[in-house]
Amino acid sequence: MDFEVLLVVGIDAVGIARFPRLLHDAGCRVTLLAPPGLAVARSRYVASHVATAAEPETQAGRLEALLAERNFHHIIIGDEPTLTVIARHRGEAWLDGWFPVDHHSDAVEVILSKPAFQQAAGAAGLTIPKSEICTGFAEVEAAVRAMGYPVMLKSPHGCSGSGVRKLVGEAELKAAFELLDEGSGVMLVQQFVDGRVGSSDVLFDRGVPACWQSWYSRLCWPTPLASSCAREAMFHRDIGPMLAGVGALSGFHGFAGVDWMHDAERDRVYLIEFNPRPTPTYHLDAHSGVSFAGSFRAMLEGTRGDGCRAPSAACGSVIHLFPQSLYRAVGERDLDSLWRCWSDAPWSDPLLIAAYLRRVFTHFLPMRWRQAVKRLLLR
Repeated sequence: MDFEVLLVVGIDAVGIARFPRLLHDAGCRVTLLAPPGLAVARSRYVASHVATAAEPETQAGRLEALLAERNFHHIIIGDEPTLTVIARHRGEAWLDGWFPVDHHSDAVEVILSKPAFQQAAGAAGLTIPKSEICTGFAEVEAAVRAMGYPVMLKSPHGCSGSGVRKLVGEAELKAAFELLDEGSGVMLVQQFVDGRVGSSDVLFDRGVPACWQSWYSRLCWPTPLASSCAREAMFHRDIGPMLAGVGALSGFHGFAGVDWMHDAERDRVYLIEFNPRPTPTYHLDAHSGVSFAGSFRAMLEGTRGDGCRAPSAACGSVIHLFPQSLYRAVGERDLDSLWRCWSDAPWSDPLLIAAYLRRVFTHFLPMRWRQAVKRLLLR
């Protein structure tokens, strides 16, 4: 292995557990800094695991100490809560050279705050839905009435659909505001765009998109605004320029996701959100015709190739994500998804599959089924 990469994970997010395979394929030795018990620690592509406490601030301190002891070619923060805590140390010398944006600049707010991102995107001339940043319920109420229902109400922070509510009538407004309020009263009111929700997985090389692929979200679970468990490959001419604009305004360096909405009637792609961490579908690059592992290795070597895009021939192919679709299939008793999801299983990583199956038993099987399985095992 030619490169040492540190992957820092604080929560048991489903998608990040498959990410070490990509890093391994890029010729990297992966060190994991994470609390014990996370699925990602079971991956055979993790060379070493540095255990840390589950408290985010303690984890940030352990990261600082580790970086004082060892050098890494690249450091990846795997989830927003962990990145948010580390960002509280902005301006401190130990963040120099590896934090995904200039931590002395406003780019930190741009990548971590939904309102700040929308404001920066609008100022940069990118295509976004009509949006208004509000403080307090009175301002939110006035903005919603001016836009008209339906609208999207968003708290400044959140991931995988948390912190977001679609409102179709005034009766929902007060309760949604109280649910999403983080204490500051700051909220983003965004005009609802009627279209297909989608996202792009991107590797940014110091603000320049080096490689990307794009998907429609075919099915989300457990709510319509949660992470997708089935995706459809797509291509649109506007996505490349949109990603270039996002990279330019943030200067982001590393793996990230960009959410958007495709209004098919007007054939316009509206930029919605930025996810400053690896998203769950980088492993699908074989379906889209790009190579994130190859592009990442080139970036580490200091050679920047031309940007890549998913060829139009890949459009329309549908992938039932494992284990996301498995969890939904068990929870919803959907035999079709239960059958289809296994084509996406990480068969080269059997201990990781075992960790996913254990979660089926502990989280998604009905209680009476769990008790039946326990009785069989105890015989």
